[in-house]
Amino acid sequence: MPGTRTRARGELELVVLRLLWTADEPLTAREIQDRFPGRVPASTTILTALDRLRAKGDVTRVGHEQRGIRFAATQTEAEHASRAMLNALKTIDGREAALLKFAGNLDARDADLLRAALQHSPVSASEPASAS
Repeated sequence: MPGTRTRARGELELVVLRLLWTADEPLTAREIQDRFPGRVPASTTILTALDRLRAKGDVTRVGHEQRGIRFAATQTEAEHASRAMLNALKTIDGREAALLKFAGNLDARDADLLRAALQHSPVSASEPASAS
């Protein structure tokens, strides 16, 4: 269909997560659909994304109400990003090269934040980093 755009893999799930992260309370699939930016997916598409996110452990169902089942994110956006980065490191053989490349791509502010976090980390430089 002319003028339509296919979402990149994972884009729909990320938008759903962002809506849940910014909400003050758990949302129904309909509320997620109502808040969806841009081209709004069908309700069945939203429900499929929620099911996939539940299977990954990113979303949980919160009770049953007359207005529908509500959904909440199981972790914050920062926790989600951290887990994604750690999972990416688990999947490659060149962990050191990936970490060096990542650190080399940080801007000065982010590098300073990372440096400060590492100084307060309970793992010393001589200990191997855990792969969890």
